[in-house]
Amino acid sequence: MYKKILSYLYKITPYVIILLFSCLGCFLLFKAGINRGDDFNFHIPNILEQYKTIKSNHYLSPISGYLGIGLGSGNRLFYSPLPHLTVTILALFLNLFNGSIILAYKVTIILSIFISGIFMYRFSMHFTNNNKIASIIASCIFVLYPYRLFDAFCRFAFAETYSFMFLPLFFMGLYDICHLEKDDIKILPFVETILGGSLLFLSHNLTAFYSFLFGIIYLLCNIKNIIKLVKNKKYISYCALSIVLLLGISSIAMFSQSELMQTNLYNISNRVRMWTDVETVLSRTGEEFDYSGFLNIVYLFNSFNGYLSLSKIYLEIIFYLIFSILFVVCSNLLNKIKNNKLKISFKISATILYISLILIVSRRFEYIIGSLIFVILYYLVILFYHNENLNKPLKEDKIYKNVLFYFSFVSIFILIFMMENKTIWTILPALFLNIQFPWRLWALVQLFIPIVIALIIHYFGFCKILSLLLTILVGFLMVTNQPLLEKRMMSEYHRDDWWVYEIKDELLDRSSSLGYNKEYIPQVFLDNDYQTKYDNSLYKQIYTKIRYNTDAYEDYFLKPVFLEGNGTITINDAFSPNYDMDIIVLNDNALIQMPLFYYPGYQIEIINNKTKQKIKPINIDGLVSFNLDSGTYQVKTHYIGTPLRIFSKIFFTISIIGTLVMLIYGLYIEILKKKYLKKIKIILNEYQF
Repeated sequence: MYKKILSYLYKITPYVIILLFSCLGCFLLFKAGINRGDDFNFHIPNILEQYKTIKSNHYLSPISGYLGIGLGSGNRLFYSPLPHLTVTILALFLNLFNGSIILAYKVTIILSIFISGIFMYRFSMHFTNNNKIASIIASCIFVLYPYRLFDAFCRFAFAETYSFMFLPLFFMGLYDICHLEKDDIKILPFVETILGGSLLFLSHNLTAFYSFLFGIIYLLCNIKNIIKLVKNKKYISYCALSIVLLLGISSIAMFSQSELMQTNLYNISNRVRMWTDVETVLSRTGEEFDYSGFLNIVYLFNSFNGYLSLSKIYLEIIFYLIFSILFVVCSNLLNKIKNNKLKISFKISATILYISLILIVSRRFEYIIGSLIFVILYYLVILFYHNENLNKPLKEDKIYKNVLFYFSFVSIFILIFMMENKTIWTILPALFLNIQFPWRLWALVQLFIPIVIALIIHYFGFCKILSLLLTILVGFLMVTNQPLLEKRMMSEYHRDDWWVYEIKDELLDRSSSLGYNKEYIPQVFLDNDYQTKYDNSLYKQIYTKIRYNTDAYEDYFLKPVFLEGNGTITINDAFSPNYDMDIIVLNDNALIQMPLFYYPGYQIEIINNKTKQKIKPINIDGLVSFNLDSGTYQVKTHYIGTPLRIFSKIFFTISIIGTLVMLIYGLYIEILKKKYLKKIKIILNEYQF
């Protein structure tokens, strides 16, 4: 029983460490409130809007009922709600225990990092033949890599931060698909690819686009293996089914976005306003190290002059490396002591001395945490060395023959080259320019670096000192971490404007809740030259509010108007996109304009003399408008979506069901195989006996 408990604890230790490091890497989330960042005024209001909509028992439509003075912003027609919806659902649950949206957001960030660490650990176990040392170091690097924390704390790029959770899962699926046995085609690797790819897209389509691109390159690098596998009809069937299901799950966001962008009606189609023109992308090239998440000394000096000693920061880094290397060397020398009690005593003393020296050099919180992370991981690796067989045969004789190694190694240099070189962006198709900031490619670098390091440890695992020295790198990621130092300084030195302790409804009313570039509203509202031909159009008021007023609109509320003809409009109920009105029209061919941004897919339902009729609205001044003849009407507005969007909902539902069936079937087959393998082993053992 005691041995079973120890065995169980040994198995879960990597997951406990990943969770611990996920929390330590996000220690700022354990402070009261949350920090502001570049996209705070977009992501938090979108979460709040979904939360309020569900709490008030309204249908969660792709058209918002609360954002930006209730004009029916179609954010979710372009932007997948998955990251925001995750926080919303968690907030609704935590609300039962008096939890807040802030708490739900923090838990979501930590969980996303933790889950990504598990995926990275499992992925590493696959390509290192179950080498726990290589896998735990790789997963810890991925969890603590500064770019993710830079996204989370400095840029507040919540969706991008959330999407990193699925990067290892997607590439694990691709790896497993390429390394199946010809006579044993398993279904689970295809499920990994479907879920990893589709959830990646539904989290952040830009990260997904570049991940898919490098994923295709990786498949091409494994073309020899794939050619052998395609001779099996089951392999071809699973590949085709995976493509369909991945597309199907992604379609709920992909189809709507593509359709609306092709209309060229919305700001997202304007490359200059969206910073996706060649000139703007080129102006951001070569800034990769300023936005990598590692210490940006110039920025820190300008922001905290008088509070930080930059020379001391440099010395901290040097002393961390010196002390940590000496600790590894000394600990290995102490292993030669044969007396176990004496050995343990000396190691404890060495650890205490190391921590003491670290505290003497600096009391900076990130520095201390980084050093503790190194010590914890160091002893964990020692534990694994005592319990693991590191001399397992490799499929390849040389590391450079390993496809994943040279693919990852070369990809790192390609990605850095793309971030640094301007010429490449003038050659690439316009689709690539949607990246806006080339330094976003750090997302993939942070995946490929742990892969390379894990493979180095795996191939040179016999060199124990190498693995132990690489544990220093994990702590180094914290010691040189920019976002944690920067945001902690802002918190401690009374930069209250950068710290939020309560999510207020007024955030919903600001035009910034529509996005910094107002991406998802009609272009006419950012067009200085546009002139409406209707004197009483709502366009002018909305234009003024969106362009010049970012304060709370409070009592500001627009009502439908007659652009042509006259009559009366009585609003019975209004919550965008749904209006219930009684309208009396005194003239034929009257034209009515609604205070709703126009998106294809609206439907106007009119009832006149008990006759029900459905009409499509027209776009006037970027707003929903429709014609009525003289008479008395009950009018309701709905957003039902375009035929393509309706199809995507059906396609999405079928794909979700199909993927779940594949997952359940795959797990069932795996369980059956293990069951019969155990029986076979028992029979063989009895026969040998």
